[in-house]
This record gives sequence, C-alpha cells and structure tokens, in this order.
Amino acid sequence: NSVFVPNVHFWMAESYSALKDYKNALASYQQLAEKYSYSPKAPDALLAAANCQQELKSVAGAKKTLKQLVAKYPDSDAAGKAKAILKTLK
Repeated sequence: NSVFVPNVHFWMAESYSALKDYKNALASYQQLAEKYSYSPKAPDALLAAANCQQELKSVAGAKKTLKQLVAKYPDSDAAGKAKAILKTLK
C-alpha cells in the first residue's frame, strides 16, 4: 500500500531492460501502467513497454501501446515521443 510501489515497478523494469530481459521488463512496465495509471511514471512506463515490444519483435504490440499512450496521456512528454516513433514504425 506504499506510495512508492509504482516507482518500484518502474525501476525493477528498468533493471530488467538493462539486462536485456525484455519479457520481464515489459511485464513490470505493463503492471505499472495498468495498476497505477495515476502515477507520473505511467506514461514513461508505456513508452518503455513499447520499446520492449520492439526489442521482442512485436511491432504491432508496440504500435498499440504507443497509441494507448497518446490517447491516455496526450499532454505528456512521453506522448510526444510516442507520436514521433509511430511515424517511423512500418
């Protein structure tokens, strides 16, 4: 019940990502985004989740996640980055 739980998920996911364990990183990012959508880390978690999906060769999943990010957090810095990435994905 701690206010720090979303940050724990984020940094745990970042650690997995640094180890190139994209499957576990993706799961942690997604859990943060779903359970703690109010967190300031949620938009960044979705952006990072899309990156993990790209690393896992799931371009369709990455596109879906990026579109979700733009729709849910349109004014975030992460949404701006997501829009730019969407333009490059085929």
